[in-house]
Amino acid sequence: MSIPNTPFTLPATFPVMGVGVVALLFLNVFQITNVVGKRKEAGVKYPTLYATAEEAKADPKKNVFNCAQRAHANTLEYLPTILSLYAFLGCFHPQLATGSVLVWVLSRFSYTINYSTGIPAKRNGGLGRVGNLGLAGLIFPTIYVAATEVYRLYLA
Repeated sequence: MSIPNTPFTLPATFPVMGVGVVALLFLNVFQITNVVGKRKEAGVKYPTLYATAEEAKADPKKNVFNCAQRAHANTLEYLPTILSLYAFLGCFHPQLATGSVLVWVLSRFSYTINYSTGIPAKRNGGLGRVGNLGLAGLIFPTIYVAATEVYRLYLA
């Protein structure tokens, strides 16, 4: 990989990025398995995405399914941002990027478990809020690296 007029070499520690990729895979499999199990318990047939509000209010199992489905959907909504930041930052600081992703993934396991109780207010309990630290660990270093590299390449 190269940037015009600048040799670019991936850091020697770049392979550690695989740890974050595997963690994200395990998170997704965990969430899929959770949703499929809750769907079966609640008797929500495919292709129905969520039980209706009336069904969820009348049947606690359908409410739990909706919460599990929402936990997975929320994670999927974050993934494009997480993966983009992880890929970019990992090209420069793979250990920092991987550590940040692992913090975020750990928090998403907690978020999913707590949300899947059927009580949405519990979703950020436990390690659920720690994910913001992992996200910040991707966002702010990425901004710094992008700014310093653009300055170095085009303004210095």
